Amino acid sequence: MLTFEKVLNVFSDYLQQDPLYEVVLTSHGYTLMAWEPERNEWYRAELMETPEMLLDALLDAYAGFLEDQMTENDRELNPSEEAKIETRCKILQEQCQSS
Repeated sequence: MLTFEKVLNVFSDYLQQDPLYEVVLTSHGYTLMAWEPERNEWYRAELMETPEMLLDALLDAYAGFLEDQMTENDRELNPSEEAKIETRCKILQEQCQSS
């Protein structure tokens, strides 16, 4: 069964590395927050109503993080890099969904 705790545990290494995303427990539930370093402010905060929502949002953020690392924001991904990102995301997704 997918839980918030399992998703956060699987993505903990990624969240420690990426300075742009943070998951916080608020009085309303888990919230994914996105930081804009150029403006020095939060630009998005989204309540994650289910563990599935959190998983999907973190997979998107993680894919973007890997893309930025591979391309240094300087070019498009090549097919090999796209496949690597897809594989790494699939591994994390499977870890979240395993019992």
